[in-house]
Amino acid sequence: MTEDRLAFVPDEERERVAAVLERVRAGVRQRQAELAAVGEGEEDARLALAELRGAEFVREPQAVSPRPVVGRGLVLLRKVGFHLFVKWWVRPVLQQQNAFNQAASRLLDDLAAERRRDAERAARLARRLDQLEARVEASLEALEVARAEAPPAAES
Repeated sequence: MTEDRLAFVPDEERERVAAVLERVRAGVRQRQAELAAVGEGEEDARLALAELRGAEFVREPQAVSPRPVVGRGLVLLRKVGFHLFVKWWVRPVLQQQNAFNQAASRLLDDLAAERRRDAERAARLARRLDQLEARVEASLEALEVARAEAPPAAES
């Protein structure tokens, strides 16, 4: 909306309307820029979240041996050693890490969902702003037409 469209609005109202419209436009431009920057990596974010969900559980190490002859004996020794000396210390750490990973995964899922809702809300607000600007434009045009058709006021 141009400044000449506000010519028929009283001076005190013209300044207020122009200031409000400029603040709204600035907010919409800022939000659109934010969403454009965020929207570029939407698919990448989904893939990263899926990868995170797949790796959120840390498991106890499994004893294996590639040696064909003595491999079974080595695996048995490793299992016994792990059970006697390490398991009591590793399990609480794994549980804490898994709890943290799950909480972080949930938080990131929530943030991604909130980002999608914000993008939808910004799009709705942009459409609403366009509608309101069109209504203001139509009202100013109607006011302009009414003033043009009105007989000049007699000066006393």
